[in-house]
Amino acid sequence: MTPVDTVDTSPEPPAERRAATATERQFWFAERIAPGAPAWRVLSTVRVEGPPDRTALAAAAARVVARHPALRSVFAPEKGELWRTTVPPVPPPLLELPPGTGFDAAARELAGTGLLDPAAGRHVVLALTEDPGPAPGATLYVLTHHLVYDGLSHEVFTADLARAHALVLAGEPGPAPLASPAAEPPDAGRRAELAAHWRSALDGLPELPGEGDGPTQRELARAEPRSLTVRFPDGAGAAAREAGRRLACPPFAVLFTAYTQALYDLCGAEDFCVGTPVATRTPELTDAIGCLLTTLPVRIRRPAGPAACERLWQTFTEALFHLDLPQDELIRAVRTRPGRRMPLYQALFAYESWQRPVHDAGPVRLRTEPVVPLGAQAEILFQLNELPGHRLEGVLQAPADGFWAERLAGLADAVPRRLALLTGAEKPASPPAGPLHRATTTSTEENAR
Repeated sequence: MTPVDTVDTSPEPPAERRAATATERQFWFAERIAPGAPAWRVLSTVRVEGPPDRTALAAAAARVVARHPALRSVFAPEKGELWRTTVPPVPPPLLELPPGTGFDAAARELAGTGLLDPAAGRHVVLALTEDPGPAPGATLYVLTHHLVYDGLSHEVFTADLARAHALVLAGEPGPAPLASPAAEPPDAGRRAELAAHWRSALDGLPELPGEGDGPTQRELARAEPRSLTVRFPDGAGAAAREAGRRLACPPFAVLFTAYTQALYDLCGAEDFCVGTPVATRTPELTDAIGCLLTTLPVRIRRPAGPAACERLWQTFTEALFHLDLPQDELIRAVRTRPGRRMPLYQALFAYESWQRPVHDAGPVRLRTEPVVPLGAQAEILFQLNELPGHRLEGVLQAPADGFWAERLAGLADAVPRRLALLTGAEKPASPPAGPLHRATTTSTEENAR
């Protein structure tokens, strides 16, 4: 790969210093537990429609980095607190990949460069591969760190990159750098109230069935992931929306319920927790780049019982009302027994349903593609993307040597079938009284129901 020279024409942004958020603390500590683990990296994809101009792309990316405080920050502990301080922006390198380089190959190439260095404030590395064939077009890969980037940040990055690209070509200056407002943490009284809620909501919560004591978070982060695509029939997304209207809940709840029922089919658990990322963006942070989310623990009881979808939605909305307790404090408040595994939840459900508009960048146009996880972030993860036309596209991921790796095929089968039953697209011969598949567990006594 050959680096392409970059020119940063952005004005000098102001310096800022503030305490790190709970999510920033989470990923800062995670990086120290497993330095360089792919689970903490984000490789996102931007499709370029038209002939790419490498010099303009590089200059535009430098402007985006200068505009967003998160992309020019370093994190350091001081007197028991983690602080985020902005530093002068570093123009991101733009690497050249062979034509037609796919996602997996790009991930391997970028992992070997060592150019991403959050400790030095180097948070963005770009790589461009042109499309093979006569039609002009390319794919731009954007490597970042979860410490400063989430799924919605990818949409913001692409929109700002397109705007900056057009301005660079026009010889015009870019917009002023953004400030980085941070939400005020709850006061002591509110924290006590939140901690009491979560202790009550998660009291006696068993772990999801697994093998032995399960993997540690360090082992998870370093594990080789195994992924499997989940295929949905045409119309499944529209059917989920119709079912949501019928059940007075959003399609998110219907899709989430299908996943929890599929987990039940494969492991037989009647009481477990699933984490789901939710955005914490306030109106003033709508156009900001950063890790602006938290992962809510949602307790699932009797997943295949009557009114499962409505009960899940009620539990989730109660969690939303109590999401402002920092997650590290939530874990300390709730976790009552030591263990090797991820606390609170060992399964994740990530749902992306936002619009992916085409961004005009002058002579070319840019659009995002769904972000694919690089490494294992849980013992079992289901990422579900709703694409234009309500099309559903899903991927399951688990550590290659873990409990769920050999069950991925069964789970990929069970999720669409459970969704079909929930939406009425498939009628059961009789109401299911147990798992639709033979549940096989090797849980410890601690996991036993």
